[in-house]
Amino acid sequence: MTQQKNLFYDCPDLTSVSSSVIDVRIHELGVAIAAEQNIVRAAGGGEPRDVGCIKIEGSHNSRILDVEKKDGLTWIITDEDISKLETINQIGVEVDAMHRDRRRRLHTAVHMAIRCAYNHFKTFHVLEAEINDDAYAARVIGRANRVVSSDDIIDIKQAMRSQVRICRPVLASKVRSIQYAEETYGDLFRMSARYALKGKVRLVCIEGFDANPCSGLHYTSSNIGPYEMTVNSTKLTIGMVSICLNL
Repeated sequence: MTQQKNLFYDCPDLTSVSSSVIDVRIHELGVAIAAEQNIVRAAGGGEPRDVGCIKIEGSHNSRILDVEKKDGLTWIITDEDISKLETINQIGVEVDAMHRDRRRRLHTAVHMAIRCAYNHFKTFHVLEAEINDDAYAARVIGRANRVVSSDDIIDIKQAMRSQVRICRPVLASKVRSIQYAEETYGDLFRMSARYALKGKVRLVCIEGFDANPCSGLHYTSSNIGPYEMTVNSTKLTIGMVSICLNL
């Protein structure tokens, strides 16, 4: 079988492609298509999937209903008639460029917000980090090791604004192990206790500020553009912090 090439990591700005078809199968929502040149990312790591459409010659555009990973391939799910695909070996795929751009900006913003809280409190346990499906907002819920004051909230928001202004480069790379990442990045390295990773890992680094294992797509720098950030604490649970980011 022809090997699938996932292009979204190396070419995140590529949002339209013409590709040969590796395989087609029936799906409960219609049909699942595996494209050789794949630009569509499935949901994962707190980041929603790509949205967009596929284009088949002689047919209308079909909306991407879902994206799933199965049998070592990424499958595009659509409601297209499978009979139209049995004699077609080439499709066009287009993802929503604005949706992807918002996701990338928000994902980098999430990493920055967590690091700002981590630096401020010295200990910050992330319980939840999710980007909304429409990629207009994201939320981080975590716990500090003490009562959170209004001054703490002000300091975290100021630290975030400072990092946006600094415009630090954001780069992703693969390292051979978590231990290697810890030794290389020292205090900049962090990893949520929610995950247990072995072997090679993909690391997203905000230069001089943060290094974190992540499989998601990110913006090119810490200057994520206009955003709103609210930070709240609850008196019901000591140290509980909610950070909301909106574009």
